[in-house]
Amino acid sequence: MIAACTIPACALPVLLTFGLAGCGDSTLDLPPVGGEPGQVTFQFKMHGDVSGVQDFRAATSDPDVLAAVREQLQLSEDERHLFIIGPIARGDGGDNPPWHWHFVSGQWTLTEFAIELCDGNAVLVDQDVDYWVDTVGQFCPWNSYVAAEVPTGS
Repeated sequence: MIAACTIPACALPVLLTFGLAGCGDSTLDLPPVGGEPGQVTFQFKMHGDVSGVQDFRAATSDPDVLAAVREQLQLSEDERHLFIIGPIARGDGGDNPPWHWHFVSGQWTLTEFAIELCDGNAVLVDQDVDYWVDTVGQFCPWNSYVAAEVPTGS
């Protein structure tokens, strides 16, 4: 069992959508986010990832997406079956540290189904951001679910 690791050390060279149990702490400590006025940031986790290594964030001000995400948050975690899908861009975008990519604000949504090509996890995207941004064009981690609304400054 691995006692602690950095994100690259935990990465697997194949597309896995489940987390890496036993890798480091139970949560991934993320720096605070600021956010634009009206923009809300959400924390996403991966079903099965008890380590928190695959956690990421996405922000939006789209009222329809905000309503859908908040509806998911009313469900128990095992009932949250909608996952995030949308285009990603380089850099953390101010809302997705420590990753080198972020979901484009206002252009992502939640879905039940997506093509397999865009399925993956945060580590895989971080390992080859150019491929995901330029070739795949979007990210849709099938095992992801909204875990929490992130208070501004958290």
